[in-house]
Amino acid sequence: MTPEHSVKRVCVVGAESTGTTTLAQRLAAYYRTLWVPEYGREYSERLASEGVDLWHYGWHSEEFVHIARVQQEREDKMAAKANRVLICDTDALATAIWHERYMGSRSEGVEALALARDYDLYLLTGCEIPFVQDGIRDGESLREWMTHRFEEVLTEHRRHWLKLSGPIEQRLVAATTSVDRLLASPDASRL
Repeated sequence: MTPEHSVKRVCVVGAESTGTTTLAQRLAAYYRTLWVPEYGREYSERLASEGVDLWHYGWHSEEFVHIARVQQEREDKMAAKANRVLICDTDALATAIWHERYMGSRSEGVEALALARDYDLYLLTGCEIPFVQDGIRDGESLREWMTHRFEEVLTEHRRHWLKLSGPIEQRLVAATTSVDRLLASPDASRL
């Protein structure tokens, strides 16, 4: 078994400004391991730095396929260096939901990438915390829809997931309890 396959993968997903990145960073620090930042955010920030008005940008389906593919490539590279568990701040399944949000339809290409990979545990962040605008985000009014859509998609694809709510400390306790169980179990399906 190669090192990247012996590492458990935990994916943190959620709507905008629900604490996914904060939770991913905190989990990585707690487990003294690596976390994979969200490439879609980096991609959007690069567009904004080039003067693109993201609120009026005409997204293309191929961009979402590219984002999902690069996210997976980065995960695979970091998995070989991770300490027992790799924390992922999003995945291709989340990118598929973002495609629905921006394009108004599903993407076969992104969904194919998403379905070809599974994670040992998904952590879904609830949307009850206050929205913080950072100049890139635009989905405050869609947070409930996106959270519900994540629940539907994770359930539909039979992913092992846990919804986290409350302040970050409460979320962190629930998350570490689940990750501890995952790391203690040789079979993630018994969690």
